[in-house]
Amino acid sequence: MNQTIRSDVTGHITEAALKAVPDDAARLADILGLEFEALKTRDLAAFETIQEEKTLLLQRLATLAEWAVSQDTVPVLWQQVQDSLQQSKQDHLRNIQLLQRQLQAVKGTLQALQGESSAPTVDLYDRMGQIARRPGAWGVQLA
Repeated sequence: MNQTIRSDVTGHITEAALKAVPDDAARLADILGLEFEALKTRDLAAFETIQEEKTLLLQRLATLAEWAVSQDTVPVLWQQVQDSLQQSKQDHLRNIQLLQRQLQAVKGTLQALQGESSAPTVDLYDRMGQIARRPGAWGVQLA
């Protein structure tokens, strides 16, 4: 009897959460749009503000996804939001790519400012047609 009560309570809680899925999916899409705009304008304060709500939504949706696919038949409401969730996945990947590109640009700028070069060293030839492998080689051979 105790097992049946737990199942009923869990089903009831899950049913209420399942009814919120369309709103959660719509809010996730909005958040990902805001995140993209913050990344485009490099507004880190706005980006950071968005992260907590996005994380909570993703955790809630992940929990519901596990529950939905474990059912004998996937609930219709869950099936109806799949297109929206797939679009959100694509938007999330787009945001990740933009963030990675911006991080690479910052990394390249820092390396340039620190005098580090990611370009391979170039071998230069001296007047005799010999390869000068180090910058000081010119002065020695010209003297």
